[in-house]
Amino acid sequence: MRRTRLLTAALVVALAAPAGVAQERLPDMGSSAGELLTPHQQAQYGQMMLAQLRHYDYVLDDPLVDEWLSALGGRLGANSDTPDQSYTFFMLRERQVNAFATLGGYIGVNSGLVLAAEREDEVAGVLAHEIAHVSQQHVLRGVERAQRDQMPILLAMLGAIVAAQAAGGSSSGEATQAAMVAAMGLSQQARINYTRSNEHEADRVGIRTLARSGYDPHAMADFFGTMQTLSRVNAAGAYEFPDYLRTHPVTTTRISEAKSRAEQLADRAPVFTSGPFGSGNPLLPAGLGVVPRPGATDADRAASSGTGRFELARERLRVLTAETPRQAIREYEQMEAAGPLDDAARYGLAQALLRSSQPGEAVGILEELLAGNPRDIWIELALAEALARAGKAAEADRHFQALSRRAPNNRAVAL
Repeated sequence: MRRTRLLTAALVVALAAPAGVAQERLPDMGSSAGELLTPHQQAQYGQMMLAQLRHYDYVLDDPLVDEWLSALGGRLGANSDTPDQSYTFFMLRERQVNAFATLGGYIGVNSGLVLAAEREDEVAGVLAHEIAHVSQQHVLRGVERAQRDQMPILLAMLGAIVAAQAAGGSSSGEATQAAMVAAMGLSQQARINYTRSNEHEADRVGIRTLARSGYDPHAMADFFGTMQTLSRVNAAGAYEFPDYLRTHPVTTTRISEAKSRAEQLADRAPVFTSGPFGSGNPLLPAGLGVVPRPGATDADRAASSGTGRFELARERLRVLTAETPRQAIREYEQMEAAGPLDDAARYGLAQALLRSSQPGEAVGILEELLAGNPRDIWIELALAEALARAGKAAEADRHFQALSRRAPNNRAVAL
């Protein structure tokens, strides 16, 4: 609850800033005549928003996850309609399924979205959609509209808060909080509730970006189907309604149109494929392979995973976003009850054990994984950390030194 109140307060401050003190530090949003912010000014707003989220501890800063997300987003950005645009991708701690784009090419992804995805192509589909909102200037136009509506929103919020406080009693605090949340919701709607035409345009442009980037163009429709399933489960009261659907409503028509566009592009798009952790092609980065078009099969598309790090990143996020290490371990126990854990899930379990002060058990799992996936940086780094915490300093140092020689510029290794 405290985190929710802090974020609410941060958003209210951010909303009020352009009309007050923030104007001394940030550029004017532009007139109602439709003047657009310069790219530099947009970047300033994006930086301010990210700084606020980081200040209130909503950003998940992890060098391995950041590396994966930046590699994925960077490929999509380079193949978008605006390859010269600077994009900044960041991960949020929340397990709600959501993603959003804001000014300056800043794109946030909730950890829950990655956990809900079956493969990297689906995450890429959502990112490509958000990139399209930036490249087609939907975000910029939405913010300009929001600025015109901002004062009525702030006045309504102020009036509601005053009324709640005047009521007094033990419920006044809850009423004030409700008023702030309501105002936040109104402002969010004004800023990011894109029109139906914008959503369809972002789908169309995003699917094209997916295909250009070597990802399965069907993945966007596949993830839409996942979201639709979650909404149906929610109707039965078994699952929390995904935030993504509140601002990006998914309909049967939208899924059908996405599938149709994907079919038109599928036969022309190269497919990037990989095993779980490695590639047999010495000319490509670890984990990456290429299946040329035409002739790629559905199995090729299913195996497509681009960076080759999705499975490990998803399990790392599962552990990092669990309320406690013990909760993460219980999640893996439930997964194991349904069938044997794959290598990525075993990596996640080892991370959970390590965070639960059980380094000895983590070492055993990671040594087996490294034997099957030699020279994998993520696994070897986890093993080195587990060995160090288990009191085996010499063995840990040997792995750390080997990693430093192989990847001297890797931020995770350096840290």
